[in-house]
Amino acid sequence: MPRTPSALKALRQSERRHLRNRGVRSALRTFVKSARTSVEAGQTDDAAEQVKLAASQLDKAANKGIIHPNQAARRKSRLMKQLAAAGSATTEEKEAAPARGRARAATAAPTRARAAAAKPAAKPAAEKKPAATTTRAATTRTRAAAKPAAEKTAEKEEAPKPRATRTRRTTASE
Repeated sequence: MPRTPSALKALRQSERRHLRNRGVRSALRTFVKSARTSVEAGQTDDAAEQVKLAASQLDKAANKGIIHPNQAARRKSRLMKQLAAAGSATTEEKEAAPARGRARAATAAPTRARAAAAKPAAKPAAEKKPAATTTRAATTRTRAAAKPAAEKTAEKEEAPKPRATRTRRTTASE
């Protein structure tokens, strides 16, 4: 339990905010749930309106600091994704497409085949670059051996000398 007056006041403020935020969070859950149920029911016009209202309420809660802005963005994104999926899918596709498991992989196989056919053909082996077989140390040694001795000495002479360090002058007053 807090002892100082400032800590007691902070506790009172925290309790007030908690009560106020609890109601807003409950309302948020209600808005999101109503949007999800209308999307699942297939009511496209009503669902779009419900999602828009839920997104607005999520933004307001994020601006007030009741929920984190990333949480609001994530929840809005999920709602929009569900709305888009419900709008584009027909009822026949929903019934025909299995939700999980091996059957889902079987239905995805024709899609993968179409995507593979659309990709450009691989290059023939003659056009591909040969892979490097030498190690880095061997490559460095061969480069160093290829340079003439005159160039090596010129590089050493041109190399910048380290800067002299500055020393702090002290005065008698210090």
